[in-house]
Amino acid sequence: MRSIIFQITLISLIGSLQCQTNGYYLSPSNGEIALHQRSQDYRILYLAAHPDDENTRLIAHWSKYNGYDVAYLSLTRGEGGQNMIGPELGEALGVIRSNELFAARKIDGAKQFFGGALDFGYSKTTDETLDKWNEAKLLNRIESVIMEFKPDVIVTRFPPDKRAGHGHHSASAVLALKAFHKVRARANDTGYYPKAVYWNTSSWWLGNIDDNLNDSIQMIEIGGFIPEIGKSSLQIGTQARGMHKSQGFAGKIDRGFRKEYLMLLSGESVNWSDSDFKSNAKDLIDLKGIYVDFKAKSPYFIEGESLDAEIEICLESDADFSFKILNSKDLQLKNEQRLKKHSKVTIPFELNHLEEKSILFKNEQTGKESLLKLWPDHIISDRVLGELRRPVQNANSFSINYSMPCIVFVDRNRRKVDLSIFRWGQKQSLNLDFEVPTGWNVKTEDGESTAIHFLPEQNVYHLQFYLEPSKNAQSGDLIIRNADDGKAIQKAVKLRYDHIPSQEVWLEGSLPLRYIPMELPKLRIGYIKGVGDDAPMAMRQMGMSVVDLDASNLTYKVLKDLDALVMGIRAYNVNQGLKSSQDIIDNYVSSGGRLVIQYNTASRDRVLEKIGPVQFSLSRDRVTIETTEPKFLVKSHLQMKSPNQLNKKDFEGWVQERGLYFADSWDSSFVPLISWSDPGEAQKRGVWIVSEYGKGTVTYCGLSLFRQWREGVPGAYRILANLVGHGK
Repeated sequence: MRSIIFQITLISLIGSLQCQTNGYYLSPSNGEIALHQRSQDYRILYLAAHPDDENTRLIAHWSKYNGYDVAYLSLTRGEGGQNMIGPELGEALGVIRSNELFAARKIDGAKQFFGGALDFGYSKTTDETLDKWNEAKLLNRIESVIMEFKPDVIVTRFPPDKRAGHGHHSASAVLALKAFHKVRARANDTGYYPKAVYWNTSSWWLGNIDDNLNDSIQMIEIGGFIPEIGKSSLQIGTQARGMHKSQGFAGKIDRGFRKEYLMLLSGESVNWSDSDFKSNAKDLIDLKGIYVDFKAKSPYFIEGESLDAEIEICLESDADFSFKILNSKDLQLKNEQRLKKHSKVTIPFELNHLEEKSILFKNEQTGKESLLKLWPDHIISDRVLGELRRPVQNANSFSINYSMPCIVFVDRNRRKVDLSIFRWGQKQSLNLDFEVPTGWNVKTEDGESTAIHFLPEQNVYHLQFYLEPSKNAQSGDLIIRNADDGKAIQKAVKLRYDHIPSQEVWLEGSLPLRYIPMELPKLRIGYIKGVGDDAPMAMRQMGMSVVDLDASNLTYKVLKDLDALVMGIRAYNVNQGLKSSQDIIDNYVSSGGRLVIQYNTASRDRVLEKIGPVQFSLSRDRVTIETTEPKFLVKSHLQMKSPNQLNKKDFEGWVQERGLYFADSWDSSFVPLISWSDPGEAQKRGVWIVSEYGKGTVTYCGLSLFRQWREGVPGAYRILANLVGHGK
């Protein structure tokens, strides 16, 4: 079982994620100042399980239209989900989705908090979720956010019961209620307590909701134009929602008005239609006409090395200010300085510790002091995109990267492996130490040298080495260490997306090694991409020839010599080219081809109503307990015994889940091969179904193989070999 509280290992997660500070401050426009000045002294904490669970339209309306202080507490960072924009999964995906939350908050004006719970994938029960989340620790975190933000009202996105549809969702509401009652119980000691917990419900959960409105279930209308900023609250809310690009939530701008419903779960009833909440201007930093920038020469800070940096302050008004930098031992920075009108001050210095700088400004006319906290940014310019900035982050001196997430051998033939070593700081030399599991041999290309020397301008070093398993090679990890200090060298995953800051995620640099002996025929496989998976990598590692195909330009001539055609996960949800190529694929199967369809979602966005040449329909059924034992329905079926005789051992060591989006009805020609269920549920037979079609076969496989391949789970490779190579 993975650790329960999610720890991001990417950096000490830079100011942009931990405290939401920027590297610069720009005086707000008159419109934004007016918006803050008409704000209401009311605080709302919106709470749910994942990034993208929040109702951005409602949050934007409360924040921008009503002027309330709003915050969103996401209990997880979403690392257990899917990724619509790239190959990143797991911790790297969690970083993407965390940044997408911050991008959304910049638009809708709310604050962002995290709970630190692990997103371990789909959960069917509250109890399972609370057990895996470490309820006591997470509850303490929720209480600390409540005491820090001090909301008047807590609003959950989901109900605290099975209507939530996901154990994470229901658990988030259960924990919100428990934290609410614990904070209320200490009110005599702290002097503070939230008034109520509401559920942001809808007619989707409560039918005929408009006929049942009362003090406990209230409707509010959201929407309307905000003249100070020239946008409507729904427009702002949908733009914020569109930042969740990794989940595919961008879309058309919403305008006009919507109904939202709030149901009292606990506490005192609030009149949500009352616009007479106590008016009180927020404590707005008032630095009229001041621009401040904290920038560094590199986006990477290496412990033990210094980094050239500077603070730039530009006064573009006639105001009279002085300033001093508080958290600095450098007298040049710490001494108070006066800003001249229409002037620019640049203060260069060496950054010896990666930290935010606190700058205290004083308006010499009014005597008012304002404190800015800035995190360093690295800035470059692009001739097309203009200024590009990213927060400076902690980095190691070196990182490693492989061309694949794991190494799988199906025979004992020696194989060459490509290794890339990246230099992030000033060091130019590195001695490597290779550590392999029992039964593996590793040699560098010259058989001896493990010392690497970078040229002054060289940042990437490419090294080749050889791996060879013995007959009794044990599964394990290849670990490459820095021989000078014995520390394992980490992997840095680069995130480069336009809607979030560029950054690296620092992860363990170990490489899984697996020896899975198989007798395989020579196979030539076609692959059509969906949202992306590791099927091509897995097949190539087993010695198969893989042809990447474009569905929109497919011809029978291209297909006719293939032994099998594999569809990437969710291909029929996202690949528009399948509209024009399905007839060609049907003909290929009829002529003797093997079509393997990985899971697709049971949603209305499919590019084709019919998936493949033989009719079947999809459900939302899944099996989430990764240790659930399968029942073999037809052991004698060709896909169960060729080229590998499958058994229950092939379902050992799986991660996160068994499968998802199973078929729930199918043509009589389909044969279900296995069945299983989560505890307390009926057996599900639509996870892996096979049908003959003409001279070929059609397979729908809802097994969660895409998660297993990158972890090197042996059974997932043996099953894949049978899917594409049965009968060869």
